[in-house]
Amino acid sequence: MHRIFLFVFGLFFMSGIFAQSEVMLPVNESDTISSESILFTPESASAFLENLLETDDLWRGSDEDMKYSIERLVDYAKESFDSIAPRLMSFQFDSVNFSEVAFIRADTMGLNWLNDSSFIFSTIDMEREPFLTEEIIVEQEDHLEFLFADSLPDIAVLLDSIFQNPDTILNVYIDSLYLDSMHVQLYSISGQEFTPPISLPEDMSHFTFLSDSSGIIFSDTVWAMVANEDSPFYILPNEKMTDSLKFAVEELLHYTVERDSVQLLISDINGHKTPFWIGAGKQDLYRFWVKNYRNDSITIWMGNPARNNLSLYLEDEVNINRMTKKVIDDVPFTLAQAETSLAEIETLKKVPIFWEYDLATSFAFSQALLSKYWAKGGQSSISTLIDIKGEAKYNDTRKKQKWISSGRLKYGSIFSGDYGLRTNTDIFEINSQYNKVIQGKFDFSTVFYMKNQISKGYNYPNDSVAVSKFLNPGTFTIGIGVEYKPFKHTQINFSLLSYKNTFVLDTAVINQTHHGIQADRRTKQELGGQLVMKNKLTIMKGLEINNSLRMFASYSARPMNIDFDWEINLKKQFTWFFAVSANFHMIYDKDILFSITDDMDQPVLLPDGKQLKEPRLQFREFVGVSVAFKF
Repeated sequence: MHRIFLFVFGLFFMSGIFAQSEVMLPVNESDTISSESILFTPESASAFLENLLETDDLWRGSDEDMKYSIERLVDYAKESFDSIAPRLMSFQFDSVNFSEVAFIRADTMGLNWLNDSSFIFSTIDMEREPFLTEEIIVEQEDHLEFLFADSLPDIAVLLDSIFQNPDTILNVYIDSLYLDSMHVQLYSISGQEFTPPISLPEDMSHFTFLSDSSGIIFSDTVWAMVANEDSPFYILPNEKMTDSLKFAVEELLHYTVERDSVQLLISDINGHKTPFWIGAGKQDLYRFWVKNYRNDSITIWMGNPARNNLSLYLEDEVNINRMTKKVIDDVPFTLAQAETSLAEIETLKKVPIFWEYDLATSFAFSQALLSKYWAKGGQSSISTLIDIKGEAKYNDTRKKQKWISSGRLKYGSIFSGDYGLRTNTDIFEINSQYNKVIQGKFDFSTVFYMKNQISKGYNYPNDSVAVSKFLNPGTFTIGIGVEYKPFKHTQINFSLLSYKNTFVLDTAVINQTHHGIQADRRTKQELGGQLVMKNKLTIMKGLEINNSLRMFASYSARPMNIDFDWEINLKKQFTWFFAVSANFHMIYDKDILFSITDDMDQPVLLPDGKQLKEPRLQFREFVGVSVAFKF
């Protein structure tokens, strides 16, 4: 075993060295600087660049700019545009004639003959031969019968009958059950009829056997337009191709001529260069100043009226005056004292913006695929989640008050082959909050919060009885308290006086006891305290964590029994619209009871025979790729 391990390790080590040697570039170990000069002619440089373009391992697939530029350079070096354009323009496109010609298109598929009249297509891969073998042993006659015969048999016949082994007959049958399990169709032929009939491919209309019956030829007649031999074309896609080609070539040649330009550098007497572009021609004129060695200057207008043409125009009414030095005995000077007083200015009035709006949508997608042969079990599924958030914010900094209203729709579904389409997330929320600054980071706050769903929900796998639907149940909370902002993206809102109402409007369809409401009522009203904490944390660039914790304690019940709704969302932003997100949602409500079962999934019964029901922590998790848009 030790030797086998050393042998496998040696193979991996040698394969790693071989794999590294394939991607290493040749290096001159003695000297990395070539002592010979690299000289190229246009022909050898073009051949060298073409060889580099054909080397696929040299180029990265993510950036094609360098490769594309070299391809354009090589093409231009082979033949310039000025020689290609006349040849294309001189071609007579209307001289191309064409006629319809019939082509025979065929495809051959091999056959596997199982007997003289039955066969299957040989393209099917099977694990074994589709035959069953049956052995039949034929026993020899009893060799003691000669004792009761009238005469003795020949001695050679007697010995052969005594010592000869029994005969074995092999019968071979076609295993049709195996062919059915492999979804292989068995065909039989009788005369000119096939059972079942052979279905032709969509693009074929005839079939025939090969001469040795080893395959079937599917064929069809295709008509195509063939151009005359004098033209550079063979098969035309349609009869208007040459006309379209003519107009496309003319348009592209005209476009190339229009955008072709050359930069000229105009130098003055001091060596300063002024760029000027000439192209296919335009009517605009540009001004240039021309100077001599005395620094005298005149204006020249330069234009490009047509391709390969320049125009020069001298400025009208040009007067050349030279400055001379003169001695002046008495030059009057006027002294003026600068103004030193400050000018009056008016402060800019800030225009307040009271309303701000925000809308963000995200669509998450996840998929799991399991093959047919997966030992650990499971099933393939596709899940989607859409999350739409809208917010309207009113902020008056002068009065130190603000009003924030927001809404959220979060809906998710999952599709699997065994259970079809099901809903796994359905949340509809409305928030409205009014704040008035008290002192520093403390605000007086009133809040309104409503939580609902939009579609029917079921306790799967039972999908015949709905356990929830729109406004069944519905919950809203109204509270008055204070809000504290210790940090920029952290808010702690405590409503000492809060009213919570949970209701089910349609008790005929929805069982209100599943949502903590008594059997003879439709609503449950509670007076208590509410604590809401929200926080947004950026760990690194693009990675963001959002926390939202909502806690409520009823004064009429045990205050220590606290209901909470905690949602954590992690999002890694890769581009402005593409992200990977993970969402964790935990809910605990003391009034929502679940049936308790033991380790054997059997119900736990109370002494009176009823099943034990207790509140439990509800947890939901979703991880997927999301596409987000923010407006």
